Amino acid sequence: MKHVLYRLWPRSLAAQLIALLLGAVILTHVVLAVLLAEERHDAVLSERRGGALSRVAAISRILATTPRENWHDVLRVAQSPQFQLRLLTKPVIYSEKTDVTRLLSERVNAALGNPPVAAHVSFLSQSDCRSERNREDLRMKGEKSDGGHPDRDKVKFHRFFSNISCDGPPVMGVAVPIFGLFEGGGPTPGAVNNTPDSGKIPSQQSDNALAGGKAGTDDGSDSDDTVLAATIASPTIWLDARINNFSAPPWVVFQSIVRVVLSAVSIGIIAFFVARRITLPWKALAVAADRVGRGDFPEPVAETGPLEIRHAARAFNQMTARLKRFVQDRTRMLAAISHDLRTPITSLRLRAEFVEDPENRRKIIETLNEMEQMVAAAMTFAREETADEKTRKIDVVALVEACCADLEETGHPVTFETGVEHFSYACRPLSIKRALGNLLANGLAYGEHVFVFVTRAEDGGLWVDVCDDGPGIPIDQRDRVFEPFFRLEASRNKETGGIGLGLAIARTAIRAHGGEIYLEDSKFGGLRARIYLPAPVLSQV
Repeated sequence: MKHVLYRLWPRSLAAQLIALLLGAVILTHVVLAVLLAEERHDAVLSERRGGALSRVAAISRILATTPRENWHDVLRVAQSPQFQLRLLTKPVIYSEKTDVTRLLSERVNAALGNPPVAAHVSFLSQSDCRSERNREDLRMKGEKSDGGHPDRDKVKFHRFFSNISCDGPPVMGVAVPIFGLFEGGGPTPGAVNNTPDSGKIPSQQSDNALAGGKAGTDDGSDSDDTVLAATIASPTIWLDARINNFSAPPWVVFQSIVRVVLSAVSIGIIAFFVARRITLPWKALAVAADRVGRGDFPEPVAETGPLEIRHAARAFNQMTARLKRFVQDRTRMLAAISHDLRTPITSLRLRAEFVEDPENRRKIIETLNEMEQMVAAAMTFAREETADEKTRKIDVVALVEACCADLEETGHPVTFETGVEHFSYACRPLSIKRALGNLLANGLAYGEHVFVFVTRAEDGGLWVDVCDDGPGIPIDQRDRVFEPFFRLEASRNKETGGIGLGLAIARTAIRAHGGEIYLEDSKFGGLRARIYLPAPVLSQV
């Protein structure tokens, strides 16, 4: 798991900044959603209940201004499977008063204009809900058995409790008084409900049985407000509304997802440009540092970007300037040493000509020649370390192939094979050619045949293998052969072992380009010298 996360985590600084900002935005939205979920739940539930109460109040006002013979039509149009209405002579209160029911009652009474007889809001318990569901099933069976009811085509019975879950949020019951003036002291209007016998005037007991709740009675158990209103107001009819339970709003809604996506996209775009502005100076600094490491001194890096990057660019430019001055001073010093050494050697050679003994004169001149060769070789090695050749982009594969072809044309047994067509590389061509030439010369000097192979490295770099079939180099001596003037052969004879700077010059040249030379055993029995050139820094970035 850790390895997978490491592979998925972005590598570049810009991608990490963008991922960090996007993660912060998404985490902030999630935390806010969790913190505000309860408040959102209460607000949405209150709004839904308030809408239902407003609907009940509006229906009660319509009934109060509608003739009695039209009440059936009003109820039939207003109710639905999720919204059941009926008219009773006594209010039905399903539960005791709580803070929630008290607030909802005040809200519906305010919508009614605070009538003299207050409306009531209560909630059905789970047992009441199940009882009403059973009673509804029995009523449906009775309707099916009574096929000739005269009002069958006029009243449509809506199943209510069969459409809800009694184990979920409670069903809300609302009892609203309806005040109407009736003519001539006729009988008090009977209860009107959504059952087939709604045209009859049910007794108080039948109302209570139909409601399944706690109804008021005539034995003085009604509230004082109800009794007082009944004596001073018009006869009261109660609109009983039972409203389906309101489920909690979902935790995640489409609008929230859209807001998160829009916020992430907007911040992602802004973060991209900000991260690009931050990372571009770093990339330029990395390219310049790579060029300095290869022995090239580019133009000063632009001091742009944030303050820290400007400070780093200024320090890098100052360091590059110091290195350049140091190299120039060293080059001038070596040139002066070369001039000063050549002068006394030339003077000694002239004096040797005046030596009368021929044998001594010959030995003195050989010694002076050897000194001059060593000075020339030392100067060559020093110039390689402080080379001022201009860097340009070339095809290294073509350069290696050309070097092998030149040796083949002169009759040397050199075989070239490559698995890479092109490898464009910014380098100093003469320096690379000199290093490769030294390795080829060593292979031809100690072996009969030289094999050159060019392959691609796993990290995008290049391998150049120079193999021979000679005696090879002992493992314990492979590091020392890169030291200046070190020779495996003890004599100082140039014909048998050279001066001892070939491999040192080759490694200096390759290291100046950020590469390395390794010595290994060859499959042909001799030595394999491996040149590694790294991938260009731009491709790595």
